[in-house]
Amino acid sequence: MAHPRFQLIPGIRLVVGSGGGVGWRLLGANNRELGRSAMSYPDAEEALDAVARARVLASSGEAHIVHEQTSGLWVWHLEDGGALVANSGRGFRHERECRYNLEQFRTSAPSAPASEHDIPLDLPWQRTSTLVPAPEAAS
Repeated sequence: MAHPRFQLIPGIRLVVGSGGGVGWRLLGANNRELGRSAMSYPDAEEALDAVARARVLASSGEAHIVHEQTSGLWVWHLEDGGALVANSGRGFRHERECRYNLEQFRTSAPSAPASEHDIPLDLPWQRTSTLVPAPEAAS
């Protein structure tokens, strides 16, 4: 059975003026996205540093659930002292679904492993699944 894990995503454009970069997303055991990085990073190393920050903030960060007037959907944001760190990967039709997704993120993130090499490539057989264990799991 699969377990929640962080996955790095290449080529995302989340920062204005950014030509791309690397972001992350947290996948649940069923491969559904539980949350994603709020910005892109220049390289995988900085994205993995951001994953470590997200692991800590999953428990202690300030979360906001917001109803977006333009789309009519509910989304969540996770902040660290006003700086946006993570957000929901999609909008939800009902607030309770959004809250549930946030709680799944908060529960899964602290122990989810991150993958330095699990970056989606063009061909499925080029993908690897070497995992970097979560800090709590390392001995």
